[in-house]
Amino acid sequence: MPWLRARLGLRRRGLGGPARRPRSTEALTERIRASGTDIVSSYRVGPVDYFLARMSPLRYKLYVVEPDPPPEAEAELLAAGVREPESAEERYFLEKASSGYGPIYPLIIDPNIEEVSVVEPGRPVMALHRGAEGVWVETNIVLDRGEADSLALSLARKAGRQLSLASPVAEGVTSEGHRVSVTFGREVSRAGSTVVVRKFPERPYTIVDLIAMKALTPLEAAYLWMLVEAQAFILIVGNMGSGKTTLLQALASLIPPGRRVITIEDTPELRLPLESWDGLYTRPAPPGDPELEVGLEDLIRFALRRRGDYIIVGEVRGREARLLAQAAATGHGCMATFHADDADSAVVRLSLDPISLPSLFLRSIKAIATVRRMVGYDGRVVRRLVAVTEVDGDELRDVVAWDQASGEPAPSAPEELVESSRAIVWAWERLGRPMASPTAELEARASFLSELVGAQGEDFRESLVRFYEQRAVLA
Repeated sequence: MPWLRARLGLRRRGLGGPARRPRSTEALTERIRASGTDIVSSYRVGPVDYFLARMSPLRYKLYVVEPDPPPEAEAELLAAGVREPESAEERYFLEKASSGYGPIYPLIIDPNIEEVSVVEPGRPVMALHRGAEGVWVETNIVLDRGEADSLALSLARKAGRQLSLASPVAEGVTSEGHRVSVTFGREVSRAGSTVVVRKFPERPYTIVDLIAMKALTPLEAAYLWMLVEAQAFILIVGNMGSGKTTLLQALASLIPPGRRVITIEDTPELRLPLESWDGLYTRPAPPGDPELEVGLEDLIRFALRRRGDYIIVGEVRGREARLLAQAAATGHGCMATFHADDADSAVVRLSLDPISLPSLFLRSIKAIATVRRMVGYDGRVVRRLVAVTEVDGDELRDVVAWDQASGEPAPSAPEELVESSRAIVWAWERLGRPMASPTAELEARASFLSELVGAQGEDFRESLVRFYEQRAVLA
């Protein structure tokens, strides 16, 4: 049964799959050190051992060592269900065989890995590892051409997409929530089949997680929170990998309970802890039948008839931005991400084809939050909110800006922020003036968030619900 041997990892051909387990982990660590590299960290996930080694300040390698596979006869009995697995090792190989991730399965189960990339058959699989922020880490997993083709087809099936020589590109989301992007053969890639898997975090980041990571300050978070609750139109802009969707997820999770929220995405990434959440996602047209496509514009038009308090779009790119602006102008709370370097370039892109958003609709945007991914010479990655810009008629006004010299945002005092912002006064009045002044409201919310830094997702959500319940009693 060659197919069973392959799925269970019983083939050891020099290329496919991680290395065999050495006689001892000490032997492997000695071998790594003998090569002139330093072991940054070593850990275990289930029966799999991982060793992250630093070869130079910007070069890392991850050694993945799987347990020895069961004998072929035993593997066949396990796969057929004749007997149950008797050890963690046997259970691991069965789960690997049924996962659909094949030889990259040990990278998928590693919580330290955020993204996996098969760039070319015959070359090491690469990964983004939390222990080596900002650089792609080489692994000891190498796939041959047949294994790369098989993996691409398997992942496309997991994502419910078609992949073939006729349709050699596919992307989607697996049942585990991981985002996959694959190409097949040499139809569009001269290297052969390629694979990218962006892993979905087991627990989405909350706003207090981002504060703990210094992605934004409690005052900045309180300011955005007030706008979210007041149903403002907030646009989050930034370059690729800057954390736009992460911030969108965190802000959407601040929406008061009892509100109806409709999210619209190309690939579902958002997870909202809300009772009345309607998650919609697009459907690409099957080959040869473009009329069956369901795009972002179709779904936004559909959402306008579903009485949503909030409409959130994972990413706007084209004419759907016009519909979203109309939704904001009719009283819906709106949020979306948009590829742009800053607020000025975002407005330029929105004004030009294919979006051509009229200036009247541009005014429906209350604030543009700019996030940025910055990599230092040491390879350390920092993702943070670098500016918040309000749209005031035909003008753009920076109310928060990151000061590179001091490493702090300005302004840093609530009263200064209120003085420079018109949107915060608008939000305070729209919320019914819950406290004596916008400044007092900002201070109270910033203090509330500061006290919850370090709280887990469920605990934070319970505290947030209590906050809203207390406000309802006082109203």
